[in-house]
Amino acid sequence: MQNLIVSHNYFSLISGYLNQLKRQHSDIEELSDAGSVDTQLNELKSVYFVEDIEWVIKQITSFSNDLSFGLTIGENIHPSDYGLVGYALMNCSNLNTALTLSSKYKPVMNQAFKSCFIRGEVDSSYQVTTDLDDKYLAALIELDFASGIQLAKLLVDKQDLSQLKLRQVNFRHGPLSSLSHYQRVFNCPVHFYQHKSEIIIDNSVLALEVRSANSAILDMLIRKIDQAVKSYSLGLTFCHQVINYVANSRGEIPSAKQAARHFNISLSTLKKRLMSEGRNYSEICDSMRKSLAIKMVANPIVQIKVVHCSLNFSSSSAFNRAFKRWTSMTPTEYRQRAIASQQPKVKALVSDSVSN
Repeated sequence: MQNLIVSHNYFSLISGYLNQLKRQHSDIEELSDAGSVDTQLNELKSVYFVEDIEWVIKQITSFSNDLSFGLTIGENIHPSDYGLVGYALMNCSNLNTALTLSSKYKPVMNQAFKSCFIRGEVDSSYQVTTDLDDKYLAALIELDFASGIQLAKLLVDKQDLSQLKLRQVNFRHGPLSSLSHYQRVFNCPVHFYQHKSEIIIDNSVLALEVRSANSAILDMLIRKIDQAVKSYSLGLTFCHQVINYVANSRGEIPSAKQAARHFNISLSTLKKRLMSEGRNYSEICDSMRKSLAIKMVANPIVQIKVVHCSLNFSSSSAFNRAFKRWTSMTPTEYRQRAIASQQPKVKALVSDSVSN
C-alpha cells in the first residue's frame, strides 16, 4: 500500500470517528501514550497515505472490535465532509452527473480504490474495486456506498426522496455488521460474497435533479479539483512545504506575511496556492497550535499559563476556549487525565525495577 494517497478530508472522517470512540471509552488510556501524540501530529500533514488510514482503523478496532464503522460514518455524512469533491456534487445538474463525477474523482479521496460508472438502458452500476487484499478496505468500501446514498438524499429535493431507491447492493466481502443495519442504510436487497462490489440503481432515479445545481460554480470547483490532483501527483504539495516551514520555525508561529517572504512570493499568491489545495494559512497555524498545546498541557512540568503565552493567545480565557474546542476538555481537566493515565505505567516501572 506504499505511496497510495488519501485526502485530508477522507482521513479526517476516519480519525474523527476514532476521536468519538476515545471520548466514549474514557476509562482506556489514550492521552499521553505515543500513539495519541502521533494522532495529533498527523493532523499537520497535507498528504496522507493508506497506511495512515490503516493505523487509525486498527485503533478503532482496539476500542470497539467492530468493523461496521463504515456504515455508521456513511449514514451520517455531509457533502462538506468530502471537501472540494463534496461541494462539486452539490452543484451538479442531477444524480447521474453527480455519480459520474464521484466515480471520476474517487482516487482524489483514496488512491487505493478504482471506481467505474456503467450506464445501462434501464439501470446503471456504480462499482468500486481495489488491487489490494486488505480486510480494512472492506469497511472503507461500505463507507463509500453508505455515504453515496446519504449524499443523494441530501442533494435532491425533499419531494423526490420517495423516489430515491436502490435496486440492489453487492459486496465481495462478507457482512461486517448486522443485516438489519445494512437494510436501514440501503433499504434494498444486499448480497455478500459476490464477484464485485457495486450499487445497482434505476436510471429514473439518476435523473432526479440536484436542488442546488449551479453550472458556473461546478466548473470552478472542477478546475480546483484538477489542480489538486496535479499537485498530489508531485508527491509534495505546496501546503506540505508550508506545514514543514511552520513546524520548523523557532519561537513564535510565523505570520502569513513572514511565510510569503520565506517562499519569495506575495501574500495573495500564498493564499491562492493554499486555496487551490483546499487549505488556508490560518488552518495550518491552528493545527500547529493545537498539536503543541496538547503536547505541552500533557506535560505537568510546563505551567499552563506558559502554554497560552508561548502560543500567542490573547488571554488565558481565549486559550481555554480554543483548547476545549479541540479536546472537549479544559486544559486543567486534560492535564489531570494525562497524569492519571501515566500513574499505572509509573507503578509498573517501579515494580519491575524492584523485582530486578
